Amino acid sequence: MAGPTFPALGGPWLEQLRRQAQLLPARGARQELVAALRGEPGQSPQAGRLAEAATVAVVTGQQPAVGGGPLYTLIKAAHAIALAERLAHDGQPCVAVFWCASEDHDLGEAGHADCVLRNGSVARFAPGLGGGHASLRFRPAAAWHAGWLAHLRTHLGPGLGEAFLSAQAPLPDEGLGAWLNRLLGAVFGDRLVRTEAFRLRGLWTDMAAQALRAWPVEALLLQRARLLADGAVDAFGELPQAPFFADEAQGRRKLTAPEAAAVLARDPGLLSPGAAIRPILQQAALPAVAYVGGDGELAYHAFLTPLYAAFGAQAPLLVPRLHTVLAPSWLARALAGWQCDVPSLIRQAQAPILATTRQPATVPLADLDRVLAALTALAPSHRFLAGPVRRLGHARDGLERGLQKQLRQQRGLTPYGQLRGYVLPRELPQERVMSLGQALWEHGPGLGRLLVQEAAGHLGGGTSVLSLS
Repeated sequence: MAGPTFPALGGPWLEQLRRQAQLLPARGARQELVAALRGEPGQSPQAGRLAEAATVAVVTGQQPAVGGGPLYTLIKAAHAIALAERLAHDGQPCVAVFWCASEDHDLGEAGHADCVLRNGSVARFAPGLGGGHASLRFRPAAAWHAGWLAHLRTHLGPGLGEAFLSAQAPLPDEGLGAWLNRLLGAVFGDRLVRTEAFRLRGLWTDMAAQALRAWPVEALLLQRARLLADGAVDAFGELPQAPFFADEAQGRRKLTAPEAAAVLARDPGLLSPGAAIRPILQQAALPAVAYVGGDGELAYHAFLTPLYAAFGAQAPLLVPRLHTVLAPSWLARALAGWQCDVPSLIRQAQAPILATTRQPATVPLADLDRVLAALTALAPSHRFLAGPVRRLGHARDGLERGLQKQLRQQRGLTPYGQLRGYVLPRELPQERVMSLGQALWEHGPGLGRLLVQEAAGHLGGGTSVLSLS
């Protein structure tokens, strides 16, 4: 079977997706799949459509976190919905599936939620999730939910989605994964099938056994060597065996191959895959025609291409997710004063020079620039000029800063750095820092529908700005 491929932007790859759907086997375990999916509380009725042999899935996923995780979790789910609905509209039965990676135990990524404030600063909520190595599905969401709402209220003020998020209070003993799936169900309704990965373990036992018997070490090493030679960042290091863990309430424990085989034989429900084998087991459980992922995810999939050939699985098409900047109306108004938009704000780190027709802001500086240029040209042959010319240049820059500051104050402009900090907090994309909880608090659950509409216009990925009133 072919390994993962990246669709080109534009219309032709949609036809490629339709052809890909015809290559997926009509699995005999469809009823078992539906039964497993229906174990998720509040599951979408669309899960039942996967019992039909012709129905395929567009899959995306993310680990849960305090406050739901970063904004891009919402964007990925919206993109999967938009792509699945486009395929269904074109005659290919398809549903969107969100794979909640609650088996992970990375508390560093999951243990906080960030608010990006209007002044460009970041207010972090980090309640702590407890110690040990238990996976996220065993970490109760109720422990931090009230404090998180208080944090949002303190730093953001009243929000359009305040009542909505308050209504999503965790149930007793509800883990992070179950809570995130319930939240996504409330945002996207029946358009999104959700599942925690552990629910599907019974569907991949055969492939897990095959991976433990015949792990393609040499093929993986060769693929890794080729990618590293081409300049790729090493995603996993060497993979001498299939990575598995025992997922127990007291902790997630890494297993040797013999230990994993013993757990699989004794209690397969405890066997949890590591990141390097998760994609192939996902294909064993779901009829995935495409996977919507971020840049890093799609890059590491390339290291795993040999697994599909080794285990006879059809790889999904890898679709780069949409990157979206949320632009509230206050941001648009503030940028209008700078005669600037979000793309130029991202490109240009320094504040643009404000133009004016009044004296003395432009003409004297232009005159001074001409004098400085003439003196700078003379400096190499008149060494005594070097120091004075340098000091005069500093004075000229200070004069311009003062004039620009005066203009900003006269026009009541929001400092440019604050605006840029809102769009690029900590010089990172907004969607990577801002929590999805903040986005829902400020814009309400209707944001999900708007993101699906936005993704429908960018099915092949790319970058967009979503203007919000």
